[in-house]
Amino acid sequence: MDTGERKEQREDLRERIVEAARDIVGEQGLDALSMRALGVRIGYSPATIYLHFRDKDEILRGVMEEGFKRLGMTMERELSTLGPEATALDRYAMAGRAYAKFALENTGYFRAMFKMPRVANMDMCPEPVDGGIDSPEGARDHGVEMVRRAIEAGEMNAASAERAAAIGWAVMHGLTSLYLSGHLSDQVTSHEEFMELIDSAIETLGTGWKPRSGKG
Repeated sequence: MDTGERKEQREDLRERIVEAARDIVGEQGLDALSMRALGVRIGYSPATIYLHFRDKDEILRGVMEEGFKRLGMTMERELSTLGPEATALDRYAMAGRAYAKFALENTGYFRAMFKMPRVANMDMCPEPVDGGIDSPEGARDHGVEMVRRAIEAGEMNAASAERAAAIGWAVMHGLTSLYLSGHLSDQVTSHEEFMELIDSAIETLGTGWKPRSGKG
């Protein structure tokens, strides 16, 4: 086996370890993750896992980095479908759809990312790049900036970009979490119907944030 093949096998095993950690955290919570549990999941000894990662924290960092990388890619993909005539509010609405799509396409990462306490999220991820969606803080700041632009363009009536962004995130995240956990099964029976529900939620938020004309 040459050096290239060994490197490829090593990278493949690292990826399997991160995916196994994602699944354990997503299914059972952070406390269930251990080197032993990972070894059982992928069929390797804990000693082998230690050859690839220093400790559990480094593995969790890999889960967080991959999750936010995928979230960023989904956001970029969906936003790229908008034409040059798209408004700031259009872009914010599409970001909400992208968030839901990310969860549907990467359910394991979605569950794992948000089962970790906020302090753990901040510790696990690298420093956010300006404008990037590569960490919890980066994703939050990106949303706030989109809302701020909509307010400045006169497309949205909100006293605080930070609070409006928090409300928007709560609605998207709440509906997505309820759907993935089966609590909306009486109203939503498919991913397509769920995305229609997301569109309705976005439209409702947009109506509430619509600038008022005149007084009284």
